[in-house]
Amino acid sequence: MKLIIIAAGQGSRIRAITDGIPKTLLRIKGKSLLDRVLENAFTVGIEEAIIVTGYKSSDLLSYIENNKFETKVKTVYNPNWEKENGLSVLAAKPLIPDGAPFMISMSDHVYDTKLLSNIFQATLDNYDALVGLDYRINSIYDIDDGMKVSVDKNNKTKITGMSKTLSEFDAIDCGVFKCNFSFFNALEAANELGNCSLADGCNLFITESRMGGVDIGDSFWMDVDTPDAFEALV
Repeated sequence: MKLIIIAAGQGSRIRAITDGIPKTLLRIKGKSLLDRVLENAFTVGIEEAIIVTGYKSSDLLSYIENNKFETKVKTVYNPNWEKENGLSVLAAKPLIPDGAPFMISMSDHVYDTKLLSNIFQATLDNYDALVGLDYRINSIYDIDDGMKVSVDKNNKTKITGMSKTLSEFDAIDCGVFKCNFSFFNALEAANELGNCSLADGCNLFITESRMGGVDIGDSFWMDVDTPDAFEALV
């Protein structure tokens, strides 16, 4: 299985400490955010990572070319990196075998191997896309900016809503997905409607009961999206 790593964005909220480099190259305890994602991918058995570049693409490509990774790595450029993150996933579509399932990860999320493994091993029998869900909403860092998710009261695996502005929610999306190839169709449909974030694609699946969640349990994760979040980890 292949893992699409979204590393195209500028990271405007954390720009004060990135010093002009792609934020996925920020180092925490001597290791870049990107290296952490790639190491987890190798550990759980992902065969190849597709890194989607955009902002400061040449800097990121130079880093990739000058470092060795245990996981096979390919790159693809998203010329629309300033727009919604779903366009980065669509940029990687030509590198995913037709009809094959795949995974998606943010490049600026730090998480433990167990989290990725749980989602990697989850089956797509009942849904066409899955996302890791953290139900520990009282301990989420920067929950105001978190992607909020509601689930069916009788079936916690069935997602019924996804938005940063949900007033009532059950969990937070941790930024790691497992998808059937048909998720590209949802993103393309969302793009035709004028919005192409991952959440837009997910919400199209939600209306058809095709979007599921994987409880990450006690796994650690954090979205490194602000200087405060970065400082909390160093």
